[in-house]
Amino acid sequence: MATKPFTYGRFIGRVGGLAVALGIGAAIANDAAIASADEGQSGTSEGSASASASESSDHRAEHKPATKTVKKDLKDSTDRNDGKPAAPPKKKKKTPKTQLQAVSTNATGDEPAPKPDTPAQTVAVASTVGTASGEVTKPVTKAAVHEPATQTLAVSPLGTPEQRAAERRAAETVNTLPVQLMKLVLQFGWRSTAQQQFKLVGGPDQANLDALNQAVDEYAMGAAFQQQLLNPMTPTAVAQVAPPHTWYGQDVGGSRILYDNPDTIYRFMAVNKTSTYVITGRFTGEDPAETTFSVLTGLSGSTASVLNGKDLQRNPDGSFTITVSGSPTGPGPNHIQITDDTTLIAVRNTLSDWNTQDPMTLSIERTGGPPNSLFAQLGGFAIPFIGPTVTKSPLLTTLVSLVPPLPVMPPLLRGTVTAVIMALGLQMEATYIKVATVDPTTGERRQPNVFTDPTQNAQFLSTQMQSAGYFQLDDSQALVLTIDPGDAGYFVVPVTNDWTITDNYWDQQTSLNISQARKNDDGTYTIVVSPQDPQIWNWVSTGGLHQGTISIRFQDLPEKPTNLPTVSSQVVSLDQLPGVLPAGTVPADAAVRQGQLAERKSGFDRRFAPYPQP
Repeated sequence: MATKPFTYGRFIGRVGGLAVALGIGAAIANDAAIASADEGQSGTSEGSASASASESSDHRAEHKPATKTVKKDLKDSTDRNDGKPAAPPKKKKKTPKTQLQAVSTNATGDEPAPKPDTPAQTVAVASTVGTASGEVTKPVTKAAVHEPATQTLAVSPLGTPEQRAAERRAAETVNTLPVQLMKLVLQFGWRSTAQQQFKLVGGPDQANLDALNQAVDEYAMGAAFQQQLLNPMTPTAVAQVAPPHTWYGQDVGGSRILYDNPDTIYRFMAVNKTSTYVITGRFTGEDPAETTFSVLTGLSGSTASVLNGKDLQRNPDGSFTITVSGSPTGPGPNHIQITDDTTLIAVRNTLSDWNTQDPMTLSIERTGGPPNSLFAQLGGFAIPFIGPTVTKSPLLTTLVSLVPPLPVMPPLLRGTVTAVIMALGLQMEATYIKVATVDPTTGERRQPNVFTDPTQNAQFLSTQMQSAGYFQLDDSQALVLTIDPGDAGYFVVPVTNDWTITDNYWDQQTSLNISQARKNDDGTYTIVVSPQDPQIWNWVSTGGLHQGTISIRFQDLPEKPTNLPTVSSQVVSLDQLPGVLPAGTVPADAAVRQGQLAERKSGFDRRFAPYPQP
């Protein structure tokens, strides 16, 4: 991406421009990074319709057979309910899918997004069958594209031109010198933090130390996406907080941070009160377990308001339109009001059934407001005090709009801003590790393997409840979780490492949610977390880890729940496991497990259809 950094020298000197960029990067980083823990981030591109993109991959981990089994002690359940996954009530089915191709009228001063090959229509996704359980935690490579046993020609709503352009920019940015230097700083800082936070178990073990470089690489990639969130004059909906993937001829590094959820598609869009916007999209097939549009404000990414997907008024074909402005009402039934300090709208699709639920199509267009400017391009509207002050004043907004944006932001400038965002990760990572290691009520360090009733945590989505902790298990041990979802329509138990990110969850059963798990007769769920396969259906593999973190999420809760979720835990040996499992526990031999993994990979691949990629 060749650029001429001095083209706009008459408007701002190199030193001044760099200083502004540094300030802006710091301002936006907390907003984007914190929000990613509960809902992803976004990219930028003027007046564009956009849709998002996430993950795919090509790593098969080896599966080591369990040294001990409880299969022989389990009752073979043929009960009608025990033999089927428990799931929330069926969602409304929509019309057949077509693909939404977003057209950009990019005037951002960034690399233009490629034009779509076909007119805008909506989406359909294909299923494929994958294989292989994994056990050893190693640096994650891209997941292999498997030839499906059956396939319908279809295209995911995530692989838009804007998404692919954002991924190319992020990949270029992480290779700049400022980012490479900051990665060394993070490696040192995170290791020091982990030594303190996990000191009750002797600090991070070797497997987690081996995963540190990958975690920092993914944080850098996430920061490179966050850098593209700076300009509310050129919004797009771009997915991130995604695992490494290869599609459309692009190898894309992972961007997972801060307890990413394997079930969730994260998309962010930059907005500002000086402008008006229209968000459009379409639900296809079965609705996600939960869809939210969260208005984020301030440096901490505090949630000012949430529009739930259930409250959207939709057309018969599943399409919807949302207007966004500073006004309390809009011309249509779906409206989001933003304030002087609003910086982002975070959008999440949480998929409890990977094989029937699809992410919706999503696009945003800026429909009115001041012209794009250097101030906006460098993130001026996100700077604390300065941004809201300019937003409130039509005169100041006019003045900053006199200086047009750079036609293309130089890679070195992008890298410098990204490095500043990464620097804030020193404190950010410490904050999120403490979610697992420190009791929020007492401030004392938690013992390992202790999970208690969920609470609301300021670090996560405001409509969620979480039960967080960390595990320390040897090959002969199992962590047994008993979960009562109460009024929650969704929960998930995902394993993350000491650096709070997932590993290869598409080939390994390192998470289970309410639809994937089997329910007990009394309506509770018993989940077994262990390094070795206990040969039961509700096994959550640690992916070979003996130490790691877990944040159990509860979502799809009513506004005023009367039956709150509960969580309890105990550690037992695999020999003792049959004695603590409830009657009717569903066994899983090698063939059953292979079927679970094949269904899992097939559902994961639906997000990134078509397969095989051309």
